[in-house]
Amino acid sequence: MRTVRDIQINVRRMQLSWLVSLVFAFAMIAWNITMQLKLNDVGIKEDKVDNKWENMHTAIKSLQEQAVVHSRLRRAVKSPPIQGKPGATTYTRWGRSKCPNTSHTERVYEGIVGGEWFDHTGGASNYLCMPRHPQWNKYGTGGKQAYLYGTEFKEINTLVGHANAETLESHDVLCAVCHVDFRATMMMIPARRECYRGWTKEYEGYLFANRYNAKGRTEYICVDHDPESDPTGNFLFIR
Repeated sequence: MRTVRDIQINVRRMQLSWLVSLVFAFAMIAWNITMQLKLNDVGIKEDKVDNKWENMHTAIKSLQEQAVVHSRLRRAVKSPPIQGKPGATTYTRWGRSKCPNTSHTERVYEGIVGGEWFDHTGGASNYLCMPRHPQWNKYGTGGKQAYLYGTEFKEINTLVGHANAETLESHDVLCAVCHVDFRATMMMIPARRECYRGWTKEYEGYLFANRYNAKGRTEYICVDHDPESDPTGNFLFIR
């Protein structure tokens, strides 16, 4: 990916090339003027002079085109940078409404975890971070579409021993979509509290999924070790 410094170096090279070409053009003009003064003495034919003027006109046109390219490069360097940095990525922080308080990380939006009903045999199996202010489009009310429910904690007070366990039971799971700069990719590492060398930890938590004997199957997600909640929804079990 080209950086601003690379563009600046290319602009300087274009400036030098443009100046050299400009000096060459002026030299050509001076040379042609000298040739005109000697026309009567050396008897150069008029068609040869016309050819030289045509060549000089072509050179000037080329300089004008280079000047346009040079101007565009200058505007590109001076224009404000595009939002986000090279290598930026996004991820969902399950169980929290805010993103980690780390450098180069900001929240895109926060919402409530949504998914299929825990005992349905069809529908989707992944969890979604649903924004609190959805925008409606056309929709149907028939019985053949997929369904989307809020997702809530269940039996968490016996499985996760932290202070706010009682306030989480049977309440909706919160989430936040986070944008982080200077990160090329994202992955969730199960059964680890620390990252492997070369990786940066954004947050740690517990593996959550639907209960083992429910009809509906879900993915495993990493729910923050200190989660928040919001009232009512679907069942989410930790195993």
